[in-house]
Amino acid sequence: MNIIGIYRASQFSPNMEDSDAAILNVVADNLMQSGHIVKCVHEEQLVKNDVNTADVVLSMGRLASTLDLLQEVEAEGVKVINTSIAIRNCERKQFTQILIDEDVSFAHSRVFQSNDNITWDAFPCWLKKGEGYAEVAADVVFVRNAEELAEKIDDMRRRGISTLVVSEHLEGDLIKFYGVRGTPFIEWYYASDRHSKFGLEAINGPSHGYRFSEHELIDICSHAAAVVGLDIYGGDCVVNHHGMIQLIDINDWPSFSRCRKQATEMITKLTLQDDK
Repeated sequence: MNIIGIYRASQFSPNMEDSDAAILNVVADNLMQSGHIVKCVHEEQLVKNDVNTADVVLSMGRLASTLDLLQEVEAEGVKVINTSIAIRNCERKQFTQILIDEDVSFAHSRVFQSNDNITWDAFPCWLKKGEGYAEVAADVVFVRNAEELAEKIDDMRRRGISTLVVSEHLEGDLIKFYGVRGTPFIEWYYASDRHSKFGLEAINGPSHGYRFSEHELIDICSHAAAVVGLDIYGGDCVVNHHGMIQLIDINDWPSFSRCRKQATEMITKLTLQDDK
């Protein structure tokens, strides 16, 4: 089998570039040891010839040019993990609306155009860039009051951001989760126990170990991934002192740095799975 892997552009891996590349490298090594031909390319250098003869494309890419090319080869019958539509759905404005529409247990959120008269009266809250993906710390900011919200909205407008998401701040234990569709693999960890891209997890503080249903957590995470369309996914949720679980973020193909070995085995299995 001819397999192409696509590395994520560095702009989409703030402080995590090596970790993001590492999971794809290990999957590629596994597949080559099984006798398959694997080539990995950086999405900034990706061209149609790279994927013309591929049986499977494993993509961490997010550039618009990458997604357009993936959509083209998907239409020609090439198996792509994650698909172009799933990656597009991971733009915050997209997955926010999807999770609201699909009645996923999700933090109360609203999508605004930046020139809207934005009203929000529950503080503290979070203001987030709606289009694209978080690339810098200023794309996701914690807001304590109405005056600060207005100031941060103006900051984002000045940066040319046209779509904004405002979400309630959830008090409780912040949990990172990771999964691979069609396999029994779902892992979770307290965010306070791991490295952070921007340090925002510190706002929720150390975990309290609130009791919750792990079965419910798995159901919520796998349901969210399914409606967004993701095969390989991760995200964040908050467990409050009553054990209520609410999602706050979901994303395509995380680094799996705490559970790379298990994830690699499951991604390899998914890659070789006959979907026909």
